[in-house]
Amino acid sequence: METDFNILKGNLTAYQISEAIGISIEEATDLLEHRITIESLDAESQEKLKQLEKVLFD
Repeated sequence: METDFNILKGNLTAYQISEAIGISIEEATDLLEHRITIESLDAESQEKLKQLEKVLFD
């Protein structure tokens, strides 16, 4: 699933992701560097990430 997200391919910065979905910059950096998976985020953050992906890339 994670490879389907354009957001995680470097289109946004960790700061932008953290502000948009309400996670820490550290978590966003870990997502971008593939140290954690989307599934490791809470359900609300996962949903916000999916919505952001849809708005930006659909």
